[in-house]
Amino acid sequence: MILIIINKYISEKELSLIFNLLKHPLRRGILKQLSKSPQAYSQILKNLNIPESSILNYHLREMDDLLIKKDVNGKYILNEIGEICLQLIVKVKEKEDIHSFNKLQLVLEKLKSTIFVIQIVFLPLVVILVLELYLLNIIDFGSILGIFTSGAIFSTVLGAGIILSNKESGSKLEKKEKLGTYSILFAIYVLVLTIVKLIW
Repeated sequence: MILIIINKYISEKELSLIFNLLKHPLRRGILKQLSKSPQAYSQILKNLNIPESSILNYHLREMDDLLIKKDVNGKYILNEIGEICLQLIVKVKEKEDIHSFNKLQLVLEKLKSTIFVIQIVFLPLVVILVLELYLLNIIDFGSILGIFTSGAIFSTVLGAGIILSNKESGSKLEKKEKLGTYSILFAIYVLVLTIVKLIW
């Protein structure tokens, strides 16, 4: 057995993240592919028979820096930690079917996209509703300005807290997920405050 010495210390957080990353069979498959030779993005996609590029994008992004890196030709290779992880997983018999995980990942990606569309569409509907109430002289402009300003502050503070807690737990939110989070928080806050304003 070849022993690889790591030239840096691994923190407790990095160790937890490594174990979390290695739970997924597709990520283990990527490590095994890269152990054969440096591979371009398209090669990994083809060799692992991944149906959707967004699935590979997600997993490569999760593994980036910690387990893999790019060489001078822009091909993916294992870094020192990736090499050690490979030694741990080569003896593991893969019982799960990677393709079934790919299908599940594809369904999750579509579900995320649908949720994102709902989040983004909900915001303009709430804004239009509030503006309609203003045009009908039910709510004055000062109230709208106050609701929108406090809504922006609320969604920024709470959204940043949610994103930070996700980051600390080891999971990263994509840009559109961050946008969706801010959007839905703002829309809900504005809607609730508008209803309170109408009742009072």
